[in-house]
Amino acid sequence: RDAGRYGEIRGEVPHLGPHSSVESSPPPADPNTAWRRAGGSAALAAAAVAAARAPLPSRRRFSAALALRSPAGGGPRRRELYVTSKLWPSDHARVREACLGSLRALRLDRLDLYLLHWPPSDDGSLERLWRCMESLAAEGLATSIGVCNCSARRLDALFALRPAVAPAVNQVEVHPGWRNEATLAACAARGVHVTAYAPLGRALGAGAGASLLNEPVVREAAAQLGGTPAQALLRWAIARGCSVVPKSSSRARIEENARSLRLAPREGGRAGEVEALRALDAIEPQQRRMTGETLVGARRLYASVEEVWR
Repeated sequence: RDAGRYGEIRGEVPHLGPHSSVESSPPPADPNTAWRRAGGSAALAAAAVAAARAPLPSRRRFSAALALRSPAGGGPRRRELYVTSKLWPSDHARVREACLGSLRALRLDRLDLYLLHWPPSDDGSLERLWRCMESLAAEGLATSIGVCNCSARRLDALFALRPAVAPAVNQVEVHPGWRNEATLAACAARGVHVTAYAPLGRALGAGAGASLLNEPVVREAAAQLGGTPAQALLRWAIARGCSVVPKSSSRARIEENARSLRLAPREGGRAGEVEALRALDAIEPQQRRMTGETLVGARRLYASVEEVWR
């Protein structure tokens, strides 16, 4: 990607990519069943890549956050995809094995980006895990490595370890209902790119706030931008220097999301876009959609919700 406020990483990171989930359990023997269970990720990604191939400023490209080949074959070429996977907390004791498992499931020999999901709260475990992540990069299994849900304090702790390979990306919740400004500022200071998950502000857990899609200010911004509420929310995050990974299994929605990169304000040109997006900065109250409650308790990763975000 082109240079921006959050620094550089190896390769070109797409501004926007569909987020697809693949189960880690053994796939069904029937490949078509496995394909349906995975949400048809590659077929959707292929359609999205094709929809976004029109020339864009600064060589912006739409790619897949996670992709599979369809049973019938075909789909986008590997160089057209930016493939990201995550090390889940259940695999913290088997980092290399987990990465190789992801590669086998994806039928790839390397990942563009591998993220440490939910970094541990104690610095000793963090250092051990990060050294393992660095070894994946050294081995060529992942071109870049990063973190997910890493607070400003944990990011400071990680850099205090003097990493041989610094985290390229921090994937965190960002949308107008949770601007997450402290974390974004910490990433900017460290040269870490931010990828925004839940960019549409949809509820992700018990006690989370409602979706932003029906907020009057969002609908008004969408009207000014000549797009949909979802496109306005994605454009807001991209304008702040983030890449975004909205989750969807709908081909139509993925293509709609891709078109957020090409919105043209009805009036005022670039100034009109800035004005429309600035109105979203005033959304209150600020409330996480990912509460972290499922990570707390006996034999879980954290002792309390406060510790999740500390």
